[in-house]
Amino acid sequence: MSAYRFLDEGPSYEVQFSEDENEDVVRAIDLSLQESQAKEVNMGDIEFPQIDEVEELAQEMEEITLSSTDLSASTGGIELEWWKRFKEFNPSDPTSKGTSWWRKSSKPCNTLVCDVCEEQICSAWLRCSYWGQTFCQKHTSDGTPCCCACSRVKIGDMKFITLSDGRKLCPDCRHTAVMDPEDCKPLLDEVHRFFKGLNMKIKYYIPILLVDNDEIIRIHKKRLLGLTLYEKFELDAVNYVTRSTQRGENIKVVKEVEQLPPGRKVKAVLLLYGFPKIALGATLAHELMHAWMRVQGYPGLSLPIEEGLSQVMAHKWLEWQSFAGDDYMKGTSDKVQFLRNLKEFLKYGIEKRHSEAYGHGFREVKWAVERYGLRYTLEHIARTRKLPE
Repeated sequence: MSAYRFLDEGPSYEVQFSEDENEDVVRAIDLSLQESQAKEVNMGDIEFPQIDEVEELAQEMEEITLSSTDLSASTGGIELEWWKRFKEFNPSDPTSKGTSWWRKSSKPCNTLVCDVCEEQICSAWLRCSYWGQTFCQKHTSDGTPCCCACSRVKIGDMKFITLSDGRKLCPDCRHTAVMDPEDCKPLLDEVHRFFKGLNMKIKYYIPILLVDNDEIIRIHKKRLLGLTLYEKFELDAVNYVTRSTQRGENIKVVKEVEQLPPGRKVKAVLLLYGFPKIALGATLAHELMHAWMRVQGYPGLSLPIEEGLSQVMAHKWLEWQSFAGDDYMKGTSDKVQFLRNLKEFLKYGIEKRHSEAYGHGFREVKWAVERYGLRYTLEHIARTRKLPE
């Protein structure tokens, strides 16, 4: 089985769009047009309270669950746990009442019961108000499964599965998880329509390959959700996932070797398999923005601008999702609502990121796009290598 390609001139992209697809394109165009009408917001003039408890948990959660990853502009990678970064509890987080979805306390609480062990909480505990989970802090390090996509811990008889590289996946995220190239094809078509609706077609041959975490680490030495391989990347072949099978609670994959085309501006885009389509779609939008800039000629951009632009595209793709008529959204109302919740969870993770490149860069680019529009912002960056002021 060969890998799917993001080929603009391929037959699957030359057919006439259906009525639903035309609505998708119109929605993307409307979203782009609305940017120039958005109100200007200057967050630099807003002061937020400093909360000792929040600062304490920020350091603790960062040490326990997050790895520091400063990516070079030559790789175009997107960090594996970017959607979890809201856990860092930025004390300057402008959320309602100055708080975040997560709360931590080192004091025992006689009125709380742990959702994991179902015992009264007598020590330090954590609460995620977004997902409605409260649990003893010890469960973050005692082997309790935590979903790699939504960050929820296993509660009760939830049947988590284990992916081939050791990651855990909850049943709700498993429902739309992309496990092999056959699952990925509709998502490629959808992200293609999104870029086309923004008048940003990629007329370039780019292999899109699903890989496991072991392959990502072999190539880049860090845990990433996706990776764009440029011409200067010294790599001739990639071991990509061609098929997956589930045996009980374990996922096994079959991999083949893909030889990368030499002398190309963009050799390939790698995506970590096993994530829900909405999460993987945001990653693909991020990585294809890297590819689009390389093909169009945006050399010498600073890391905050390049990663900020890519994060803006991931964020815009999440906003573009309506869940109306999508094949992968067929199911019970509970499953559809979970995906809507997951979308907001992912958006929040992008918006509140602390990283200089991925977080501050995103907010700077988003401000420019909201004030001047995407097209003018891109044209200004192409001319000056700077954001419009």
